[in-house]
Amino acid sequence: MNTSLKTTSDTFCSLPWNHTFIGPGGVEKPCCRFLLNKVGPIEELRNAMLKGERHPGCRKCWEEEDAGRKRSLRQIHLQPRGFNEPLIEDLDVDNPKLVWLELSFSNRCNIRCRMCGPFYSTNWYKDWLAVEDYVQPNIPGVKDVAKFIKEHPEPVPYDMSNLDKHIPNIRHIKMTGGEPFIIPEYQEILEKIVENGTADKVSLNYSTNLTVMPKPRLLSLWSKFKKLEFATSFDATGKVMEYQRYPTKWPRVEQVLDRLINLPNAEPGIRGTVTIYNILDIPNVAWYWNDILPDNTWLNFVQASSPEQVSITVLPRWAKDIVAKRLAYSAPTQRIQDNFDQLVNYMYNEDNSHRLSQFIDFTQKLDKARGEDFKKVVPEFAGLW
Repeated sequence: MNTSLKTTSDTFCSLPWNHTFIGPGGVEKPCCRFLLNKVGPIEELRNAMLKGERHPGCRKCWEEEDAGRKRSLRQIHLQPRGFNEPLIEDLDVDNPKLVWLELSFSNRCNIRCRMCGPFYSTNWYKDWLAVEDYVQPNIPGVKDVAKFIKEHPEPVPYDMSNLDKHIPNIRHIKMTGGEPFIIPEYQEILEKIVENGTADKVSLNYSTNLTVMPKPRLLSLWSKFKKLEFATSFDATGKVMEYQRYPTKWPRVEQVLDRLINLPNAEPGIRGTVTIYNILDIPNVAWYWNDILPDNTWLNFVQASSPEQVSITVLPRWAKDIVAKRLAYSAPTQRIQDNFDQLVNYMYNEDNSHRLSQFIDFTQKLDKARGEDFKKVVPEFAGLW
């Protein structure tokens, strides 16, 4: 590497040099968090970082760092550790090379989480009309949601041959969705890497909703790769999980989780999304995980930024105080407690309570469509109405 990551600049991030995110519609971004409306020439972003400027497309990381989060996504990828180590060591800012691929172009999914929508879940097609005022186009070239759904009853295909030239260099693939276990293109690229003979150099990272049991062929492919990480969407327990990630069934989650954590080359963890719906339940998640995997507690709870009305910053002060009390000194490890404390800081740092009426309207409409009742699932927040 020609330039020290620690001394390049205070705003440097490795991702614009060695990583590509491919999202819905085939759009490419420097990372999954980069704001879509700020996507421009990659050299513009690289130059801003080298000069120490905060590019507006990286807003989500700046907000987390300003709220006191010890490691934003940007900071995580400046630290040589775990799967990221070879990616950092090989980084050459003068000769960018795609070694890390993040796939999120398919919306094929079997559930419809409350913080999701039709562009990331085909299952959401069943509900979107109930909350159509809150479903806005967020992929390039799409202005009409109804037209998009009518024209694409199945996920929009992506030509995987676009990636063939990068296969020899790829060292890490992160797969989200949709639900990656049921997206055929994701299995296709694994087949190509195995055929190329480089699977033993490649680490895989899946964001899975824990409702799909992997099929035998996928299990066989996984055994050939260097490392297998499962960033599970395990961000609630019991009835709260079933509510936030409808129509998930809690017993199924436990079955799939048990299968994944017992795979020989697997490193499971949590990549959870925090909303008003589940914020009071995340201590239960942390302790559940600690009980089944006491020596493997990489948990990362990230606040939902979309749709805006489900953000914990929308809560009024009295409800935020309930959250702060519930999360205080409630984690099984200090590292997880630090994550909880960051969430509380973020919650108090912004006041978006003017969106509370939107949260109530959105929630009530989905409850009616799904035959659910938020106040029964989270009675502590019944006073929001």
